[in-house]
Amino acid sequence: MAKLAPTQVEQLQSIGAYLRQVRQEQGLSIDMLANQIFIRPALLKALELGHDAELPEPVFVQGFIRRYAEALGLDGQTIAQEFRVTPVNVLPTPELIERADTNGTAAPAPEPPRPGPQISDRTPSASPSPAGRSSLPLLLSVAALAAILGLGAWGLFGRSNGPSQATNDNSGAETTPGTTSSNTATPAPTETTIPPEEELEAEDESSAPLEAPVVVSANLSDRAWLSVVADGENVYEGVAESGFEETWTAETSLTLRTGNAGGVELSVNGDRAVVMGASGVVRTVTVTPDSGVESVESP
Repeated sequence: MAKLAPTQVEQLQSIGAYLRQVRQEQGLSIDMLANQIFIRPALLKALELGHDAELPEPVFVQGFIRRYAEALGLDGQTIAQEFRVTPVNVLPTPELIERADTNGTAAPAPEPPRPGPQISDRTPSASPSPAGRSSLPLLLSVAALAAILGLGAWGLFGRSNGPSQATNDNSGAETTPGTTSSNTATPAPTETTIPPEEELEAEDESSAPLEAPVVVSANLSDRAWLSVVADGENVYEGVAESGFEETWTAETSLTLRTGNAGGVELSVNGDRAVVMGASGVVRTVTVTPDSGVESVESP
């Protein structure tokens, strides 16, 4: 059962409504899509309606969104990013999803304002003022002239160099505002933004296991012997301690056998996690793309 923050629920409802609208416009049924992307129809209906109580953890929900959108011919990667695994205060908007659908890329984040150049600390020396007369008006005039010249130089050089640096930077890192012909140092930005490519890589890693038709996650609350065979190949065998967590994937079938069913909790194809059986009981479970939680609950 998913534990979503209020902002995540609003994101889910907005994205689900959009996907349902596109599916209906294309004349596709939920059962047809479910068979195509190996996700149960009940989960797709909960996704469209934004029923978070019927969905698994946020990382699985994000993977469902991606696969659902790609099956409809949309940019699944960009639309899935609109649902944040970690709650944030930014909600998805129809404009962002529409632009991702037509252009295939997310709208760029607004560039932070550039700080204005600082006025040089060296103030031209003023000629000695006549006796009985203040030099303050002359100093103010010189300072105003220096500010006008500085703003003019920034308009000519700072604005022309800024966009090209942001466009030509292939690393995706945020350009540090600031270096001009002035000898004074520009203050560092008060906020840092995660580079878009690093964020995409992190989300790709978190949703990578969901690309396979069969996904099985195990969480041990007690010491147990495990044997895992994926598509006929033995991928794990040994005694795992309490606190052990692992996820395995397969294309056609995955068989997990344990000598202590009461100490192993399984999640099958993104469904809710359940205990395999009683403590000390030997149990074998075989999972296919169509399997759900009932395959673990049934002895």
